[in-house]
Amino acid sequence: MAKKAAKKAKSRSGPRAPAGKRPLLVILDEQVIEDTKVAAVLEKRKVSGIVQELLEGWLAGRKSRR
Repeated sequence: MAKKAAKKAKSRSGPRAPAGKRPLLVILDEQVIEDTKVAAVLEKRKVSGIVQELLEGWLAGRKSRR
């Protein structure tokens, strides 16, 4: 009998999140996604960093209204 090949572990799509961070699925209009990616490239930034900055600002604004 031939040896069975070891099962390969299914790889996850995309890179693993750094420690202390988790992925978040957001559904957006295609044009918003495209425009955001282009702007991020032009500014040499990551979309995730832009989204984090915007969400932190939004959360800070909510706290000041309470």
